[in-house]
Amino acid sequence: SHRSIHTYLISISIVIVKSSIMGLTAMIVGGVSGTGIHMMTNAMRKVPLSRAPWNHVGYCLFGMYVGQKYVALERALVEDVNQIRADKGMPPMVGTNAWIRYVEPETTSS
Repeated sequence: SHRSIHTYLISISIVIVKSSIMGLTAMIVGGVSGTGIHMMTNAMRKVPLSRAPWNHVGYCLFGMYVGQKYVALERALVEDVNQIRADKGMPPMVGTNAWIRYVEPETTSS
């Protein structure tokens, strides 16, 4: 009993670390993409890349927001698809444990 609780807590902490790393990575990629898009539009207009630096910050923050929302949207989509599959009596999608850790319900032996 004590060992199963310990194992459960370790698995939960691993899931939290993995999901926060995935969210942080998405935010960094989104921020770099947002700043890159602004610099690319400045380059196409043949103006200095550092023109309107407040837009760099704005596009970076917007890209970070979009990156974070993408992770939440992807997770919700996987959960919805697996719920539909469960309703049809099918197993969850292959590889979804990499995104979402399912906790098996504990069975009580009588």
